[in-house]
Amino acid sequence: MLRRMTRDRYLSDAELGRFMAAVRERRHRNQPRDYALFALLANTGIRPSEALGLERGDVHLGAAPWIRVRRLKKRATVRHYDELQLPARASEPLRDYLPAAPAQGPVFPLGRRQAERLFHYYAKRSGIRERLWLYCLRHTAATRIYAATRNISVVQEILGHEHPDTTCVYAHVTRGMLQQLAAAMPVAL
Repeated sequence: MLRRMTRDRYLSDAELGRFMAAVRERRHRNQPRDYALFALLANTGIRPSEALGLERGDVHLGAAPWIRVRRLKKRATVRHYDELQLPARASEPLRDYLPAAPAQGPVFPLGRRQAERLFHYYAKRSGIRERLWLYCLRHTAATRIYAATRNISVVQEILGHEHPDTTCVYAHVTRGMLQQLAAAMPVAL
C-alpha cells in the first residue's frame, strides 16, 4: 500500500535544528559520519539511497563544492548523473568527515536499514515524538527550498524529478509563508 504524502512528512525548522543538534552533540566515534550524512540529506534533498551510494570520486569540495549523484530514472535503462552544488551546511560536515571516511567504496559505509535506525535514534534524542522516516529529510529539504525560492521548477531540478506534477507534493504553504504574506500585505484604510 502506498503511503499518502502529506504536508506533515517534513521537519519544521525548529525540529530540524533540534535533530541536527542531537547528532552534533553525540559523543561517538561515528558522530562525524552521522552528522555529514544527515546534513547532506537535510540540505540537498537527495534520496537516502543516492547519499549512501556516493563514492569519493563523486564528492568535490573545492572552492564551489558539488557532488555527482547517480540517479536511475524510471523509464531510463542507463544511469543518469546530476551534479548538485552543495550549500555550506552540507559541505562543511563533509569536509570534516572525509579524512576519516573509507578510501575505497562508498563515502557512507551504511546500509539503508542502518541509516534508518540512526535517524530514529537521533529523532528520539531530539524529542521528535512522531514516527517519521529517513525519507522525510528529502521532504524537509524540498519544502525549505520551495519556501526560499517559491519556484517549483528549481525544486524539480534539484530533486531530479522528470515531471513537475511529482514535485508539486512539496509545494505546501507553511506557516512562515503565511506570516510573510500577511506582513507584506498593504494596509487598507
